[in-house]
Amino acid sequence: MKADDIVYLGLLITSIGFGQIYRRLGTPEARKWVGTCVGLGLTVAVSGWHILHPLLLTATNVLILQYSKSWCHAISFWWSFSYLLFFRVCHYIGVEMAPGHTNAVQMMITLKLIGICCEVHDTWRKRGEAKKEEDKEKKAQLELELKYEEVDPSPMDIFHYAFCYVGVLTGPYYKYRVYTDMLQGTPLSNGLDCLQAMLWRIWVVPLYAIAFLMSDYFFPLSFAEDEAIFRDYGFFYRMWYMTPVFFNFRMRIYAAFVLSECVCIMAGLGAYPVVCEPKPGRGPSKYEALEMSSKKVSDKIEYNFETIHNIDEFGADFTPTVRGGMRCWNMTVQFWLVNNVYKRLKLARPIKEALTMFASAYWHGVYSGYYLSMLTVPFILAVEDYFDRLVRRKLGDKGKYVYDWLAWFVKMQNFAYMGMAFLLLRVDTTLHYWHSIGYIYHGLLIMMHCIAQYVNLIVGKAAHKLKKSRATAVIDDYTKMRFVKTKEVDADGKVMTAKTKEVDADREVMTAKTKEVDADGEMMTAKTKEVDADGEMMTAKTKEVDADGEVITAKTKEVDADGEVMTALGNCDGEWKDGKSHVQ
Repeated sequence: MKADDIVYLGLLITSIGFGQIYRRLGTPEARKWVGTCVGLGLTVAVSGWHILHPLLLTATNVLILQYSKSWCHAISFWWSFSYLLFFRVCHYIGVEMAPGHTNAVQMMITLKLIGICCEVHDTWRKRGEAKKEEDKEKKAQLELELKYEEVDPSPMDIFHYAFCYVGVLTGPYYKYRVYTDMLQGTPLSNGLDCLQAMLWRIWVVPLYAIAFLMSDYFFPLSFAEDEAIFRDYGFFYRMWYMTPVFFNFRMRIYAAFVLSECVCIMAGLGAYPVVCEPKPGRGPSKYEALEMSSKKVSDKIEYNFETIHNIDEFGADFTPTVRGGMRCWNMTVQFWLVNNVYKRLKLARPIKEALTMFASAYWHGVYSGYYLSMLTVPFILAVEDYFDRLVRRKLGDKGKYVYDWLAWFVKMQNFAYMGMAFLLLRVDTTLHYWHSIGYIYHGLLIMMHCIAQYVNLIVGKAAHKLKKSRATAVIDDYTKMRFVKTKEVDADGKVMTAKTKEVDADREVMTAKTKEVDADGEMMTAKTKEVDADGEMMTAKTKEVDADGEVITAKTKEVDADGEVMTALGNCDGEWKDGKSHVQ
């Protein structure tokens, strides 16, 4: 373990212990100032004078919020991400490169500042919608959402939020509204035991630490860059070696994420009643239930810390798909990406997924390995969705069980394959390693995509033929009308009769038309029969036309249900007298 990692671990453990004191501070103002002072101290300890970078970013975002609430979220996003790029490449223009832990601080403050601008914008938007809304139920719903979501931060509030010691080093991300709820104090006398919750969460950290130290000793990442693995070991060993390297990475991240959650738990951050179904990064999702629980003063309420739950280790390891595994990994940042990037893009789903993964790679750093790994994900997700639709949904319970285990194996190998790029970072070392195993999982991805497209094509053609065999008609979804056409031809292929029947969606005949034409296609007679839903004839019309289509005679007969003629209207010239026809 490196010296920096030991210092980092010591600061996290110290922050956990300090939470026992912080949680008992008497007033919101005391919690606000003490939390900020401790956060600044931690930042200076790992950054030195490089703390100027997060201070400058915070000051500029304060100015952005003073300028516009309608565009503050977009301006903050582009400015903060642009400054993040400058922060990482400024050493090329002579500015000293910041330490690695300062990079982590800058990353988290970037998310917080863009996030608070999005919260301010959403508050401004919903207030406008509530004023204009006339429907009482919708207006009441908007007002309820505003009660638990609206924010009005002052410049000093933004500064306190950015540098609060809770999460300043390694996260997790939490909204400004969650921060202000923490400042109001934790309901210690109403069923919340932060110490017990922390102990329940932290007990797995020693196991992760031991597993990491042992595995990293026998399977270090540095060996994947050593020439010996390419010279002395074969293809299958290099394929397998990705698995223990990715295991090392997971154990290290699991330990760090769990410790960062424990910092939040001991400070009382993210404690909400279970009935309001808190979500990672967001906080309460059921405001009606939260409203009811807030009125229960005497009863004990069950709380959880799902709001700051950042890693679901079991889910990340054992969900059968890449999509499911990603949802269990760094969950608070996943919420930030979904809420502030994915949902704000008005594009097709695959494009939104690709742009969201690009934003994630950009946020992680400028190394090409981040992009090589994360921009592979949208293609994997597309293939998973194809096979889920074409194969898994058609299987029985036993078939789905087998399919899920096979999918899990492929998922873990894909994660390990992408993890090599994420860890090796540089494009030359990453491509060298991938080349040594024949880019096998890129090839597998392409092959599976081709199979899915082929199966989709075959299934699509089969479905189309089955549809045509059932009916030669095309159903119009708007009119629910079906048209069936048949032609009678003679031995020379000349059209003798063309018939068209118009039927409704239940195949009841509405109108039947018949055209008789001669061998040259000249129209001789046009007949129309109108029948009711039971097929009883209502009206019979006949037009005799010459070769040029001029009407010679037009006759109309109204018949009863047995086809007996009741009335014939119109003379041979189709003329009317005194508004009435001559009845023969």
